[in-house]
Amino acid sequence: MKIKNLEESGIVKLAVICNDIALLMVSYWLAFAFSYGFALAGCFPYALKITLLIGVLTIIPTSYVAPPLFLKRMTHGNDILGRSVYTVSLQTLFMMTAMSLIRHSYMTAGEVLTGSCIFLCLLFSERSIIHHHLKRFRSQGHNLRHVILVGHPWNLADIYHTLNDHSLGFKIQGIFTRKDLPESMQLPKLGDRRAVMAYLQEHPEVTDLYMVSDTDYTTETEEIYRYCENHMIRFYALPVFMEFLTKRMELSHLGSTMLLSVRNEPLQDPVNRGVKRLFDILTSGVFLFTVFPIVYLIAGIIIKIQSPGPILFKQKRNGLDGKKFYCLKFRSMHVNKDSDRLQATKDDPRKFKFGNLMRKTNIDELPQFINVFKGDMSLVGPRPHMLLHTQEYSRLIRRYMVRHLVKPGITGWAQVQGFRGETKTLDQMENRVKADIWYVENWSFGLDLRIMWRTLVNMLKHNEENAY
Repeated sequence: MKIKNLEESGIVKLAVICNDIALLMVSYWLAFAFSYGFALAGCFPYALKITLLIGVLTIIPTSYVAPPLFLKRMTHGNDILGRSVYTVSLQTLFMMTAMSLIRHSYMTAGEVLTGSCIFLCLLFSERSIIHHHLKRFRSQGHNLRHVILVGHPWNLADIYHTLNDHSLGFKIQGIFTRKDLPESMQLPKLGDRRAVMAYLQEHPEVTDLYMVSDTDYTTETEEIYRYCENHMIRFYALPVFMEFLTKRMELSHLGSTMLLSVRNEPLQDPVNRGVKRLFDILTSGVFLFTVFPIVYLIAGIIIKIQSPGPILFKQKRNGLDGKKFYCLKFRSMHVNKDSDRLQATKDDPRKFKFGNLMRKTNIDELPQFINVFKGDMSLVGPRPHMLLHTQEYSRLIRRYMVRHLVKPGITGWAQVQGFRGETKTLDQMENRVKADIWYVENWSFGLDLRIMWRTLVNMLKHNEENAY
């Protein structure tokens, strides 16, 4: 008997909705209690009952528009956070709309916001905990999907290494191939692809089949595909006509023609770009019109005292699509002719005392909130490099320019992975570029929040060894 995916189970879906309803009711009950006292909330007055009823009615359509991800095997923590934020935002929007339609608000906007914040914390915590336990459950051999691989092992190596993570709940039973296996693939060879049909008939537990097509076996491939379709086995074909690509490709359409693109770019979606830009404007705007003027005044006075010259340092750097823009920083060095050519080093004589402190604490980066507000940069993204470095490294590092497919950021995935500051070797820059490209291909709003949080933690702990 096939082992059914948890995310496909109607019982599990119903349980998730019921659980979300319970969390929502607790959240808004607490919000009401914080405002009016736990004694009154314990009596469940009419206003609270109506609010909870509206909440229950709005969580149901929310769960269909934004189904949960935490049950899925290939889900990561930042995906759960992003979907939790989306779910709570959507539910709050539905709730506010419903209250406006009945022309009576049973809770103030502040109380609704408090309830939403509590709901987000509870929802994310609960789903993270369940996802963690699901990974342990699957790593112990439960809720497995049984996989076979068919074709050249070189093409299937990435699939093997991904599915071989036991916490994902896949059991790779073997590979059908005539070729020798690399040492990194510890799998039994089950014969060539002409033996696949007999194996499938003898092993009904197989749930997934990954195949590299071969023109020498067109008839066998079609037969295997039809068998999989008729026996509820998920069939995946790998596009071997582009063997030079060793990464995931994305399916798209141009008219009626099916195409494969070399990468997934979430920020190509106008909705995603809009969400990211709105967050950038709101966050940078709040900072620029509250804290920044005070910081600018204090930093500006000290800079002027310690080093003659402008308060702000402007340098041309490459941004979105490689376009040039002026990146702003508090000046941390004496005015010099090498600023557009040489990176700062640990004991750089060009730095003055307060400038060195600003670099260690990242205060020198704060004027870049102006770049964010203007739209030249984002809060999170690949760090912009000086023009000379872009020219040099684009010739030395493969796919270097891919990092310019999104706006540069004040902080980024590479920085929280430790690839920050001076790059003394080519390998260090290559690792930074790989991290930047990973960000381009895996962006989510939850990932941005995670990066910002880790950046803040690193600053408070002074964990950034290359911050000089």
